[in-house]
Amino acid sequence: MLNLPQPNNSGDRALQFLQTYPAISRSLLVDCGHDIDKISTLVEPILDAPKRCATSYYIQAVTTGRTAFLATNLSNPNHSQPSAIASTWVIGRSRKCAIVVPDPSVSRCHAVIGHSVDEGFYLMDVGSSNGTFLNHQRLPALERRSLLDGDSISLSHLLIEFFVVSTKEVFDGWNEPTRASEKS
Repeated sequence: MLNLPQPNNSGDRALQFLQTYPAISRSLLVDCGHDIDKISTLVEPILDAPKRCATSYYIQAVTTGRTAFLATNLSNPNHSQPSAIASTWVIGRSRKCAIVVPDPSVSRCHAVIGHSVDEGFYLMDVGSSNGTFLNHQRLPALERRSLLDGDSISLSHLLIEFFVVSTKEVFDGWNEPTRASEKS
């Protein structure tokens, strides 16, 4: 059981998130030096992802460098679900996938999102039938492509917005690159 302060009102959504997902909470506590304010700042984008999203689906990626996880509504459009802490997540129809997408146009094992400390987040098609697209460009099978905050991912016809938040962005004043900043 985590010894976190009790949420003092219904607006304290970050603490409720931390209490609901203890494995993620333990890692974030260590990575953020047990500073609840820092952790809350890191968790808020997960909770606000539906408000920022212009599409029905999103993937919110979170990294502290040591810890990385995803939160998405791909399995249930009305509920955001965090993934396990990992460095790769298989996305597809199969129940064995880290992120299950219950859509018949999505292959059983469709794509992979991965993370490395040096390269950040990436996307790779794993030989899907209907294709994986990054910013409307079809990905060749088994080729990694970097993911940036604000990217558009399509699994077959499903359009997904990809967001990134990192401790570098939140605490060091360093911003993750975005497609918009890449163009300037």
